[in-house]
Amino acid sequence: MEQTAKPSAEEQLLYIVIKYKKALIGALVVIVTLGAGAFFGTRYQEQREQEAALQLSRVSPALEQGNFTLAINGTKQTAGLQKIANEYSGRFIGTPSGNMAKLLLANAWYSFGKYETALQHFNEVTIAHEDLAAAALAGSGDCYLNLNKLKEAAEAYQKAANKTDNRILKAQYLTHEATAYHYAKDFPKATELYKTVIASYPGTTAASIAQHGLWQLSGSL
Repeated sequence: MEQTAKPSAEEQLLYIVIKYKKALIGALVVIVTLGAGAFFGTRYQEQREQEAALQLSRVSPALEQGNFTLAINGTKQTAGLQKIANEYSGRFIGTPSGNMAKLLLANAWYSFGKYETALQHFNEVTIAHEDLAAAALAGSGDCYLNLNKLKEAAEAYQKAANKTDNRILKAQYLTHEATAYHYAKDFPKATELYKTVIASYPGTTAASIAQHGLWQLSGSL
């Protein structure tokens, strides 16, 4: 039986992080929207965010060019994602740009096929923007899938789908959840999810993929 293809890092972050310029600009918009009262409780926090945003903007060209080694490690003059994330990410002391760096770092390691390392970073992402938080959860799902931890993959994709209100992304993550069950040979659950995507999100790429998955399963139930 032909199985559906595993979702790639590019697929799971297609609408958010893979377009680095848009992601970085979006993060800055979120920062401005939050305002001084919501995030910048002190001048120190504001200064840290400005530092992180500036350093992250300098990494952007390497990301756009797909030079993930340079993006991760940086140079003697420019901090890479690893250093930015180390200094500026975290649940309590992290800044928006620092937490964005953590997400981009996880995706970079995934692109190298370093799934254990990527998984650790995806699981450590703390980010307020719900679609970006959902992307981190889906990234964890991709890592689990490639590590053949199918139950964990399905659970991560389900959390990602629940996290976002974006129709396209929700359909995408539900289809990935169905794929995980498909690989696990839980055909009834995969079928249920494929049918949900087809019925609830007609006209989307995810619905087309779900329909293909359903055709594959038609002889397996």
